[in-house]
Amino acid sequence: MRQRNAASTLGILYRTGPAKMTALQQESGLSRRTIELILDDLMESGWVVELAAASPDTRTVGRPARSFAFRYDAACVVALQLEAGQIHATVADLATTILGDLRVPLPIKTSRAQRLSLLDDCVTRVLAEAGVERSAVVAVTVSTPGIVRDDGMVDLPMTMPEWTGFSLRDAVGELFDCPVRVENDAKIAALGEKWSRDGEVQDFAYIFSDSERIGIGLVLRNELYRGRDGAAGEVSWARDLGLHDLVSPLLVDLDDELAPGHAATWALVTAARAGEPHALEEVDRLASALSTGVTLIAWLLAPEEIILGGSLGTLQDLLIPALERKLATNDRPIETRLRGSQYGDASVLTGCLRMCIESLGEQLFRPAGVATIGRARIPAPPTPEEAAS
Repeated sequence: MRQRNAASTLGILYRTGPAKMTALQQESGLSRRTIELILDDLMESGWVVELAAASPDTRTVGRPARSFAFRYDAACVVALQLEAGQIHATVADLATTILGDLRVPLPIKTSRAQRLSLLDDCVTRVLAEAGVERSAVVAVTVSTPGIVRDDGMVDLPMTMPEWTGFSLRDAVGELFDCPVRVENDAKIAALGEKWSRDGEVQDFAYIFSDSERIGIGLVLRNELYRGRDGAAGEVSWARDLGLHDLVSPLLVDLDDELAPGHAATWALVTAARAGEPHALEEVDRLASALSTGVTLIAWLLAPEEIILGGSLGTLQDLLIPALERKLATNDRPIETRLRGSQYGDASVLTGCLRMCIESLGEQLFRPAGVATIGRARIPAPPTPEEAAS
């Protein structure tokens, strides 16, 4: 019971921010004495700090109200985006404020062993940039191309050498002393979009493009839908949709500033936005290539929205009007709305951080959680005076 109450109190402080003792009593339904004992334990373990009282008010009678806050700096989370041509490592505190960020380009044909070794090096470097120890990490999320099976195995028989038939979760798990989650990048991007909408839309399909590669993340009834053994949304294998080979000069290296084709692609995008006919023809061709798949998704699942993300999201101002014109020529117009991603090319990072926080919640805000994690990973919580400054 004590652990359950502690987990509940900690969850309240995490969600609501600083709170007075009376507010915690009302929210938790616990007695003042029980709350006091729980807070003492949480402060001793480093997860909660008492805030300094405000300047005394001469009109106030009795002792000032005590306020407490969750220590978002008590530990950190790590997001790792593994792409064919780069590794992107990010460290954030428990409020998802970014503390360190590192992108390292690498050849697409890099072997699995080399890629994992570089990943370890990236983690070391980004943690050093953030000024935290590896032992301070309480959750890690990894995004990757390809199917991610329920047991953490990766299935990507093309693009990245040897990136199939092994447990990426186990491989990354050897680098950390905390839970590691691995998920397909399109699904994680959809999760990031779901977080941004905060339940506003319950059902949507997120079409994610990384240059010319494409995948779909599905959120149905406000939950990420993985399908049988993680295979949902792998439209590269459904060739009749016309989405498997989405070749366009508008997409080549669009969101990779370090890639050789980036400058030429952006010149074409700029020309399209300026209304130049040759560039608008490319927009029209790309919209045509997307229209069959979008129509099928709209009528098969009838989601509230179909969202263009990744490289497609970067082009949303051009693509959505062109797509709507194409879809208007169908025998019956679709009822699903088309929309661009709110996060653009940051949707995968946002989803990774969200998955880390969900993992933290499963560890920390459940009855056995506080006892399982134990003390905060970063010692020496600030004094009330320091916390108030």
